[in-house]
Amino acid sequence: MKTEEYFKNLKEGVDEIYFLTNQAREKGFDPVDSVEIPLAMSMAEKVVGLISTIYPQMMNSGITERILEFESEYGKLDPTVVFKIADEISDQKFCKFSSMLESIDAGIRVGMAYSTLGVVSSPIEGYTGIEIGKTQDKKDYLVANFSGPIRSAGTTASCLALILIDFLREKFGFAKYDPTEKEIKRVWSELSDFHERITNLQYMPTEEETLFLAKHMPIQVAGDPSEKLEVSNYKNLDRVNTNYLRSGFCLVMAEGLAQKAAKGYRLLDQARKNGIKCTGFDFLPEYIEIHEKRTLGKDKKSGPPTYIKDLVAGRPIYGHPSRSGGFRFRYGRGRSSGFSAVSVHPATMAVTDGFLAIGTQLKIEKPTKGCAVTTCDEIEGPIVKLKNGSVIQLKDSFKVKKLYSEIEEILYLGDILFPFSDLLNRNANLIVPGYVEEWWNLELIKKGFNKTLNYYEVPFESAVELSEKYGVPLHPKHIYYWTQISIEEFSNLYNWIKSSWVDGKLVLPFSKKEKEIFSLGKRALELLGIPHQVIIENVVLDKESSKAILFNLGLESFPLEKTFLKEFFSKELPKSENVLEIVNSLSKFEIKDKAGEFIGARMGRPEKAKLRKLIGSPNVLFPVGNQGGRLRSVEAACEVGYVKGTFPLFYCENCAQETVYRKCEKCFSKTKQKYYFSDIKEKSFSEKVEYSQKVGQPYLTQKINIQDYFNSAKDLISFTREDLPPLIKGVRGLSSESKIPEHLSKGILRAKYNLQVNKDGTIRMDATELPLVSFRPREIGTSVSKLRDLGYDEDIEGNPLENEDQIIELMPHDVLIPSAVETPDEKGEDIFKNICNFIDELLQKVYSLPAYYKIKTKEDLIGKLGVCMAPHNCAGVICRFIGFSKTLGLLASPYMHAAIRRDCDGDEAAIMLLGDVLLNFSRKFLPSHRGGTQDAPLVLNAKIDAGEVDDQILDFEVTRGYPLELYNLAEKRVHSSKVNITTIRKILKEGKDPFRNLGFTHNTRDINEGVVCSSYKLLENMEEKVKHQMELVEKLRSVDTA
Repeated sequence: MKTEEYFKNLKEGVDEIYFLTNQAREKGFDPVDSVEIPLAMSMAEKVVGLISTIYPQMMNSGITERILEFESEYGKLDPTVVFKIADEISDQKFCKFSSMLESIDAGIRVGMAYSTLGVVSSPIEGYTGIEIGKTQDKKDYLVANFSGPIRSAGTTASCLALILIDFLREKFGFAKYDPTEKEIKRVWSELSDFHERITNLQYMPTEEETLFLAKHMPIQVAGDPSEKLEVSNYKNLDRVNTNYLRSGFCLVMAEGLAQKAAKGYRLLDQARKNGIKCTGFDFLPEYIEIHEKRTLGKDKKSGPPTYIKDLVAGRPIYGHPSRSGGFRFRYGRGRSSGFSAVSVHPATMAVTDGFLAIGTQLKIEKPTKGCAVTTCDEIEGPIVKLKNGSVIQLKDSFKVKKLYSEIEEILYLGDILFPFSDLLNRNANLIVPGYVEEWWNLELIKKGFNKTLNYYEVPFESAVELSEKYGVPLHPKHIYYWTQISIEEFSNLYNWIKSSWVDGKLVLPFSKKEKEIFSLGKRALELLGIPHQVIIENVVLDKESSKAILFNLGLESFPLEKTFLKEFFSKELPKSENVLEIVNSLSKFEIKDKAGEFIGARMGRPEKAKLRKLIGSPNVLFPVGNQGGRLRSVEAACEVGYVKGTFPLFYCENCAQETVYRKCEKCFSKTKQKYYFSDIKEKSFSEKVEYSQKVGQPYLTQKINIQDYFNSAKDLISFTREDLPPLIKGVRGLSSESKIPEHLSKGILRAKYNLQVNKDGTIRMDATELPLVSFRPREIGTSVSKLRDLGYDEDIEGNPLENEDQIIELMPHDVLIPSAVETPDEKGEDIFKNICNFIDELLQKVYSLPAYYKIKTKEDLIGKLGVCMAPHNCAGVICRFIGFSKTLGLLASPYMHAAIRRDCDGDEAAIMLLGDVLLNFSRKFLPSHRGGTQDAPLVLNAKIDAGEVDDQILDFEVTRGYPLELYNLAEKRVHSSKVNITTIRKILKEGKDPFRNLGFTHNTRDINEGVVCSSYKLLENMEEKVKHQMELVEKLRSVDTA
């Protein structure tokens, strides 16, 4: 199916559900008589629409069209657009403002909204305005205010916002902020207090970093007090507005500027190339040097590297910084990795005692901070030493579980497959990889080899022939970790081999005497990663390993008969302290470094896929007050006979009585809104009356007869006492502005299906975000014929889809429902079956409409539409269910993750059923406090535009394999931008379809293979978790336990 046809079919499905739910809404059982969520406009319109809630004069002023012109000139999501549109708005080119300061404020908000895609509320709630301050010599400077909801902007956008404000400061001729010594130290004091006494900051800068930034800031960052605690030091400063801790200030300074300075400066640099003048943050390169020392652990004063701080009991460290035996760095992107997710071998997951599972977050040393983990079986698995002294490489995760108790030491954890695009996006230098099969294959092709070859499995004789003929280094399968042993260990191993013999295999003597003499040699054999068995008084290598080790050491002809090796290894070793150099002087062919760099890592958050529950796990947004008891039970309140709480005032003229509903629960007539005037203690149908100084409130704290409401709800859906679920839970009270509750009938039906409601009336499943670019039908439990019906008619090679093993490219809105068998929580398929059945019964019994979903089996869910949304967003993205994963993660296209402004670094997103969202969501339920619109689907996007999603997608590689250039440049550790690889950015510039042929560099048998649920979640208590954690780290060579 062509991309445009796919989008067209998706839109038709969306329109169908909009039509149905609008029919239901017209019945009057909800706060508003129509669906309250519009389909998304273009990003430019979303941006202007968002900021027009503050500056209505912006609507239809030409700003939307100007943004589109800038996008045409500079490219979508180019940071230049942020500066250019802010520049022109502040000049009042489109509409007038009451003052220069207001025009600057409007420019800042629109620029911020553009950088956050117009889908989060931070430009109107997180950034709260600018003020003018006075320098010590009485010049004007700018003060920028932020509040807690700035978190939803994301760290990069927060950093860019500061640079944008400085750009406008410079444009309008304001002086630079000149902090005093006390004001500088106040920043450190406030960040420290907030981090230690309120909540852990995602990134807590060191004192050196903080003081450097505070000293050089060209604008003053401020904000309203958000906490009840005062700062511990540097209080009562004239130019600081409060002594209390400020969340917005801390988030912007620490997580925004301090953490994302490098990326922010790169975006500024990009804009400068297009003529933007902004010099106030020219100190950032110097700061970045300080920052990089700390994050890489080079600055001893700053303590341990960032990833190792804030350790959580029961979550293991897998490797100290760059420690041998940790994860070996390898370039590549599998079918289910990339976009900040990495892959490891399924056996690697198993050898960690199941702590590492599909979707588990890793906190890593470099080149990023966090990543979710998936599996790939084309890469190296772990190498372990058993308690009997033997060494084996593990390839089968199921066998590893049985073998775990026999493992004495994990010598090498295995590969971590890291996408090049993540280094490019993080503006990082290349990391040196070990010599791997795909690198060897590229060198072979360069030398003229043009035959089909499984380069992962090349027998020793074939490897020698190919090296002989084409002059390439020896195949990675037949070389070892020479850089990981000392010269003493190598010499001892060499002498041990002199004492050995070949009898079909290499046999090394290992009696009690030899154990003492050649203990260093035995350790060398282990650290080289050579599989071997300890049998009685000998150490024996298999035939392939025997040939390879001897060839590495210069013995080109493998003896066919029993032969003692002393005469073959009689010459003196070259004088060198570099083992790899010595080996290369002995070997006929070049032996490359198999190790490369190792990456330190620890376990972050465990994977997740579960129904979201508010405090108290309510089934309905209906207050039960204190009368609901500890469980907030509706039935408990009914036994009391009343509920005291704040309820809306509606009046049924037909029944001549007040009600809390817009539609009378007795006669089903439409009711009229009434207002209460607290100063005169009277009610009226008018919001204003002559004899009151106040505007009437549409609600009143009152007692209601809960039994009447409950009985009417029960009768509406034709439930008898026996039909009622055992427990129906409400909420203590409502924090919304209107105080309108949900209809109680919805709560009864949700409780019947064991479903809980969210703050906005929707039901959500939260799941760890995981990427997926292509899949096999058998992996997702969907038949080939069903997939054809969904538009999947060919595989990635262009062949017709005919069998369940073909690999198919995933379309951008399609997702897999998490349905792992091994989980302490309810499976995703069961949750969504229940939601569908709930909606159908709601349509039939409350709205008198026919059932829509008619779900009987999980297969009936395939093709149904849902909504994906990230926390802090105010826009959802339409998704389509096409199958099920056996994981605890939301497997979706990188475009889907980018459309909800997230990546796959271990965070989670919500999945909802579209019918539930359209039918049950209401803005009237949202909390009225600042930040209340966050995490609510105020708008829906039914068509992903590759140029209007998070800009991280622009660096995503489009390839079926990396070029040799990458590996050659990586050996020199040059900057990632020096490598020429096709990315989405290039595809968009060329006008090609960005959703097709994303490719992958490494395949895997099954995306579901590996540990599904981390043992961290399955172990019963913290004592057990810590016990297993310590047992694991005792085995890991890459971790110090002292």
